[in-house]
Amino acid sequence: MNGASPALSPLWLSLRSASLAVLLVAPLGFACARRLRQLRGWQRGLAELAVLSPLVLPPTVVGFILLQLLGRYGPIGGLLNRFGFEIVFSWQATVLSSVVAAFPLMVRSAQAALEQIDDALPQVARSLGASEGRILRQIILPLAMPGLVAGVSLSFARALGEFGTTLMLAGNIPGQTQTLPLAIFAAVDGGETGQAWFWTLLVLLLNGCCLLLMQLVETRADRRQPGRNLLWGLNRRLSRWAWAWRSRSKAQPPHRANAYGGEVNQPTPFLLKVNLDHQLGPFALQLAFSSSSRRLGILGASGAGKSQLLRCLAGLESPKQGRIELNGRVLLDSQRQINLPLQRRRIGLVVQHYALFPHLTVAENVGFALAELPPEHRQQRVIRQLERVGLRELAHRYPGQLSGGQQQRIALARALASEPDLLLLDEPFSAQDTYLRRQLQQQLADLLQDCQVPALLVTHDLEEAYRLSDDLLVIDQGKLLAHGPKHEVFDQPRDLEVARLSGCKNFSRVRQLSPSSLWAMDWQLEIHRQEPVDAAISHVGIRANHLKLVAAEQIHQPLASNQWLCKLVKESEGPFQVSAYVVPIDHPGRSLQAIQVEVRRADWQQLWDRPQPWVLEIPDEKLMLLRQSQDERSRPAWPDLSIARAAGPDAEPSPDL
Repeated sequence: MNGASPALSPLWLSLRSASLAVLLVAPLGFACARRLRQLRGWQRGLAELAVLSPLVLPPTVVGFILLQLLGRYGPIGGLLNRFGFEIVFSWQATVLSSVVAAFPLMVRSAQAALEQIDDALPQVARSLGASEGRILRQIILPLAMPGLVAGVSLSFARALGEFGTTLMLAGNIPGQTQTLPLAIFAAVDGGETGQAWFWTLLVLLLNGCCLLLMQLVETRADRRQPGRNLLWGLNRRLSRWAWAWRSRSKAQPPHRANAYGGEVNQPTPFLLKVNLDHQLGPFALQLAFSSSSRRLGILGASGAGKSQLLRCLAGLESPKQGRIELNGRVLLDSQRQINLPLQRRRIGLVVQHYALFPHLTVAENVGFALAELPPEHRQQRVIRQLERVGLRELAHRYPGQLSGGQQQRIALARALASEPDLLLLDEPFSAQDTYLRRQLQQQLADLLQDCQVPALLVTHDLEEAYRLSDDLLVIDQGKLLAHGPKHEVFDQPRDLEVARLSGCKNFSRVRQLSPSSLWAMDWQLEIHRQEPVDAAISHVGIRANHLKLVAAEQIHQPLASNQWLCKLVKESEGPFQVSAYVVPIDHPGRSLQAIQVEVRRADWQQLWDRPQPWVLEIPDEKLMLLRQSQDERSRPAWPDLSIARAAGPDAEPSPDL
């Protein structure tokens, strides 16, 4: 054994083969685990079956298969023999046996470590311009390191104790292939119980050291921030050395001036053009629009395709057909086979749960996109960004030490630090309570106004869309329903589904009685219009806060057009207003849909003291004339509020805007 004591040759042979096996298994197992994560469905199942089969198969079976493949007359062994190389019954066979035994454990450990890393972290890192190599070094490996160290320890212990495969493939040749497990077997077979106990205690000691190493790694990981380990520190030093080398070897490129970097920045013209045809199973995202609005809100119900649109813009999804153009730059063109990666799109991304890097401080998170700047300039930029969001004093804290609102502001500061051409916000306030949400919305509005970065907001919250957007894009089931200034979309929608998505509560089917009068079938009311009504109108709608409800004695008799006597069938009180559900007093008696009216609490107290019937008035200028598309006709009708149902314990609907 190359000068080693013959008496201890099983120990040195086992240590050498297990160590070499781990050196091979660690990078290969990690790479295999990353590849397995990318597979889906039956492909992943088949790949895992092949990789993990040595864990469940008897070692002798695995050894026999390898022997048939690598033996002198096997397909692989015969080829190697032609070049004078033979693996079977050699020291190399012990290493190979250890690799085969330890590889599945390393893969499983690496898989478990990678599963703990939020998928949004590398996506956000790409939006900040990080290369795949940098993401691997500075995000994935530091966060996965405790699990990888545990995998290496388990793999070493497993390689050290491999017996069946080694016996079949390498044999039991003293001083050449006889590892510790084989030495124990030989000692027992020869009746040398003391020798067998000696080797057994050595194996137990080595395995105990492996387990102790795992415990130490877990304990140290619990005491420090996630990912704040030796590899993280090495990456920092390498980054500094790389920057010093680049600064000496070549001049640095000029950096763009910006308003939030302390220099004057004139807003550049903004234009976004989108034409997508993206099929996702039964769901199809088919959108075509262009917008020059610097505050564009995407509104739609859950599952409408809002997040898919955002992912296509960011480059996280690759539509089979489509074109995306931002400020004259083509980000995607399926016909010309152009599909820029997220790193090159200059698009900032803020996801729902913010995806701050947990092992980096607040300052390091904000400065992540500024790696190409000189250190002193990067520090100045980070400080200015933190001052802009009012969190400079938290620069040295970690994300886990921040509140939800503080994390949201840090995520915004990080995205804006990279000077994006467009900022994508994917429901950034969904995890916040109502009070904090209002504060954060105002802070976001002020921040976007100051930095002049165009923003696209994806939300299903009506008030949020109205507060933070200038133009609105309403989509449903992957199709565009409305696009225009928010006042037009909310005040005069032309489509029934747009009115419903924008918060309108009162709808009725209509039948035209004359060019300027309609019969609302669900309300049993005749509605008069000052202007002629298009024959294509199928429904009318009115927002609950646009209706008027007054006492009868306050109205001059007889009643004017679009005024009716009504009675209350249900009320639902809120802190600032009351939802009253009324029906006409002269309804024919059958079940019909109640009309919801929002009344201020002060007005409600005065109205409640007045005897019924009251007078309901629909302002002509607030009435929505709506069309129903073919897709909407095929959908189930949404629940109505009939007289019979209004008397029941229904949940209070959300108020109109």
